[in-house]
Amino acid sequence: MEAAKILKSLAKEDLRILMAIEIGMKRSEYVTINNIKFYSRYPIEETLFRLKHVHKFDLIIRDSSKRDVGYTLNSKAYDLLALHALVEKSIISQLGPLLGKGKESDVYSGMDDNENIYAIKIYRMGRTSFKNIKSLRDIIGKRTHLSWLYVNRLAAKKEHDALEKIYKLNLNTPKPIGYNRHMVVMEYLRGKELVYYKNIDNPLYIFDEIINQMRVIYQEGKVIHGDLGEFNIIIDEEGNILIIDWLQSISSDHPNAKIILRRDIENVCNYFKKKYKIESNIEEILSSFYEK
Repeated sequence: MEAAKILKSLAKEDLRILMAIEIGMKRSEYVTINNIKFYSRYPIEETLFRLKHVHKFDLIIRDSSKRDVGYTLNSKAYDLLALHALVEKSIISQLGPLLGKGKESDVYSGMDDNENIYAIKIYRMGRTSFKNIKSLRDIIGKRTHLSWLYVNRLAAKKEHDALEKIYKLNLNTPKPIGYNRHMVVMEYLRGKELVYYKNIDNPLYIFDEIINQMRVIYQEGKVIHGDLGEFNIIIDEEGNILIIDWLQSISSDHPNAKIILRRDIENVCNYFKKKYKIESNIEEILSSFYEK
């Protein structure tokens, strides 16, 4: 990641200028020089010097179309600020190679000072268009001014919060280590997504394990995945089930909880029926979720 390399070349004053722009972006897309000066608490000469310096690294976007010149952060700068914060908090010390790339996120490996290996999920929702904003209503609430950087920050917080709640149930879900801005650091999961297996040993056992985990998470954690399918169920070498990607999760008291829970169950049942010829009764499984 380019931001990790650039981070080594920046002074703390440069980071403070970037954070000043970040603060100003809560109010407007582009932040004027006077406001950057105000938020950074730097004199105008230092402000201009630092703006010029970070601009050389392609970390900010300049808008000179209006009378007051303004600046905004790009995704590279946001990566840099998040990485800096995670390192400062001793959550990670090194960033490793890219592990995976999806429509909404990238996943990198990372390591802390004790050589624990983690997965670092970085939200990249700007890859999608604002046509998909309806799917993010639960995240953005009633906010009117939003940048995609901030949407990604809200998404990371939502997933981290869901992981914390679910991890307490002692299931095979990734342990949340920490988060900052649009990055979530979690336990590294060894295995691969269900969809990428040509065949699995004892598919009926795996199917039952998935349904059982879903049931425990619903009954004890009061959480529904919301987007469950073969792409976000991981199986490791020992046959453990690991459910990932909790961005679309909802509470069990959500107005559409029953519909969404049924859809999750349906997705799992249909996949195992089509791939492994496993017959199941969706309505009976759904009913079992309401029994205790």
